[in-house]
Amino acid sequence: MGHFGSGVTVVTAESAPIPVGFTASSVASLSLEPTLVMVGVGTDGESLSAIRAAGAFAVNILARDQEALAMRFASDRRETRFRDLELGVGVTGAPVLPGVLGWLDCRVHDEFPAGDHVVMVGRVEACDAQEGEPLLYFRGRFGGWAS
Repeated sequence: MGHFGSGVTVVTAESAPIPVGFTASSVASLSLEPTLVMVGVGTDGESLSAIRAAGAFAVNILARDQEALAMRFASDRRETRFRDLELGVGVTGAPVLPGVLGWLDCRVHDEFPAGDHVVMVGRVEACDAQEGEPLLYFRGRFGGWAS
């Protein structure tokens, strides 16, 4: 699957005392009516239980210049992931990261077990997008759009 290029996102959810978030490239549009997206969430971390407890999550679509943010949320250091970020808050309460290319604020619609992940389906409650280039992931490396 490393030969399949994908966009890079950070999935976030509210959780006390600090939110949870992880870098994800396993995100896809699922339905237009209703507007649904799907996200692969690992079963071995705290994110799955936080999303279930909150009943919501946000998909933050990273811009080309946000590779450092992708690496921050891919690290094992949960306590520093949100440090010094001026977070927005979606209508569901899910954290929205600053300066992202776009975001989708979702309520949990359904979920399905899938090996060592759960496919979490979210119903989009609110969203926004900016002009810019996306951050892409291909063969273990970050990159940008080349036309």
